Amino acid sequence: MRTLTRYALTIGLTAALAVPAFAQRQPGQGRGQFGGGGQGGIAGLLRNESVQKELKMDKDQVDKTAEAAKKVQDKHADEFTKLRDLPQEERRPKSAELNRTVSAETLTAVSEVLKPEQVTRLKEIELQQAGVAAFTRADVEKALALNDEQKTKLKAISDESSTKMRELFGGGRGPGGGAGGARPPRGQGGARGAGQNQEKITALRKEMSEKAVAVLNDDQKKTWKTMTGEAFTVAPRTPPKKDD
Repeated sequence: MRTLTRYALTIGLTAALAVPAFAQRQPGQGRGQFGGGGQGGIAGLLRNESVQKELKMDKDQVDKTAEAAKKVQDKHADEFTKLRDLPQEERRPKSAELNRTVSAETLTAVSEVLKPEQVTRLKEIELQQAGVAAFTRADVEKALALNDEQKTKLKAISDESSTKMRELFGGGRGPGGGAGGARPPRGQGGARGAGQNQEKITALRKEMSEKAVAVLNDDQKKTWKTMTGEAFTVAPRTPPKKDD
């Protein structure tokens, strides 16, 4: 319990809150948007209607959290723009670091709008969405009291998950290849293609998560269950309709 209390006090300020951009990008979002993936991290969750419903957010909270998130977005806009000119091997780690910073700052900002119980549930959902990458965060490693052998195994699983996820998206260039990548074959785009892709993502995340949890001992599994709360599925955002 002492470990869980320490975790609860520190996670709100940690700079390790970022949902992988390629897992959060939704239909209709392009590259170069906020967070490298358009709707990733805490801000992306708060924009999602299913999350808003789960948190029981009223309209005033929806509007105010969006405004707070945009202020953080605008603050770091130039930094994200500069990332585009970097080689991929440099852009990826720096983008991940910047995403963590932005999500941490966003969480701090929206915590002034949301009720404590809403913030707690938001953290649980974010941790679920982070997938196996969450196990490589310093705060999570500390909360679970991972030993060096476990850290090594979990890092390998996280890397494996990232590699397989990038393969789903054409070598890490996002859905449709992006930046010169190949687009989906004719007939596989649209809602059908997006649905099929989402099913593959869900299956991969489930497989990797089960593999990671298997590394934990019984006490660590109980702690992890408490940290992540009741399982929640974030519904894909419906892309806005184009004007006729």
